[in-house]
Amino acid sequence: MPATLLQDYTFGALTLADYARITGYDECAFWGIYYNGQIEYDCRMFWTEWQRMDILRALNEAQRLIEDVVGYPLSRTWITGYPSEFGEQDRVDVQSYGRRILLKYGHLIKGGIKATSALQNGAAVNHATDPAVVGPLAVTLSDVAEVKVFYPGTKREITPSKKVYSGGNLTLHIPRCRLVLTPNQTDDGKNYDDLANFLTTVDVIREYNDPSTAGLLVHEHGCNLACQSNNCADYTTTGCIYPLDNRLGIVTVIPATYSSNTWVENLDDCYHNISQVRLNYLAGINKLDSAAENAIVRLAHARMAAEPCGCQIIQRLWERDRKTPDVLSRERLNCPFGPSEGSWVAYKFAQSRKIVRMGSF
Repeated sequence: MPATLLQDYTFGALTLADYARITGYDECAFWGIYYNGQIEYDCRMFWTEWQRMDILRALNEAQRLIEDVVGYPLSRTWITGYPSEFGEQDRVDVQSYGRRILLKYGHLIKGGIKATSALQNGAAVNHATDPAVVGPLAVTLSDVAEVKVFYPGTKREITPSKKVYSGGNLTLHIPRCRLVLTPNQTDDGKNYDDLANFLTTVDVIREYNDPSTAGLLVHEHGCNLACQSNNCADYTTTGCIYPLDNRLGIVTVIPATYSSNTWVENLDDCYHNISQVRLNYLAGINKLDSAAENAIVRLAHARMAAEPCGCQIIQRLWERDRKTPDVLSRERLNCPFGPSEGSWVAYKFAQSRKIVRMGSF
């Protein structure tokens, strides 16, 4: 495992590789790698680890701001019904119980909680070609979107360029420059031709939906009521989330028990006494279009205090998105994202993509 990793991270709607592609940056230079012929590219200055982390934080912040307006996650995201002590409180959905429930987020995929399992830790990387190849690995999957790749023994994510699952075998293709062993902390590049600079193994993980814990129904009771079972603590039962409108996020939650991949309705004596429901579900969209990618990148630039690198192309993009016109309309002055060009473009995009859920009932 690399000894000088600065930070673990997992990606949101946009990965760092996506950012390099969208801005037209030479990807190997972006990861701090040099190779013969690289001088032909306009953008070839080596990014440092700190610069990559700055843009990743800005991309994630921009994504969250846009999500607050559109009303749904821009990437596959698990929402939980109960907050952890230091967890993301905005990803929590707890509501009063009713016949129909409007979820906090639209674009519901399915009810359940996030589960993980190792498909193969320390899977060998074959650098005979570029992209490098991992596998084939004999695994069981329902969707290649469940597959995540990480630096060995860490939660630092790597983005494959292609995932192929066929006949029970998974094969991953990963460009060599994304597999740099020790992320550079200075402006000095690492040699593409020296395989000692790159990972020889990766961890391949499955992140999937566990449907057995979807809705958790909380029954009102005091110490003297008939449904008392836990003294004065919460009395809870499981529930099945049944979608009425996935896009708008309208559901009903039915008291039920999950067994052998099947929900069985459970109408007990306390059905009428349910006061609250804790909702666990997967929501979001699977793939961004170019307009969404552009909005996230431009808003990320607008929120960065300094340009991400010294390349003229990136500097021009950053300056464009940070620029604020001398004359502003009232609407522009009141833009929640800010008055700059990048902020305004992103906000107009978000307004055009938001789901309107008022009056859905």
